[in-house]
Amino acid sequence: MASIPDHPNDAGTWTRLEGRDGFALWRRERQSLTPVKMYYVIAPPRQSEILYDEAKARSRFNEFAGVSDVDAVIPAKD
Repeated sequence: MASIPDHPNDAGTWTRLEGRDGFALWRRERQSLTPVKMYYVIAPPRQSEILYDEAKARSRFNEFAGVSDVDAVIPAKD
């Protein structure tokens, strides 16, 4: 069983939104210059993909993790 990857080693506040064997979806809230939310889809052995839209990031995560939209986790509202 593969472990859920940790977030990349970049500055910012990190929140793991979802994780499945070998895959992870992280939100990074960066505060330098202007506040920006970035979403990292981590699917080794690929490099992580960075997206700026949570819905697109979740869709990409589901694609890599082999999760159908029916099985996907409904995100909590901030």
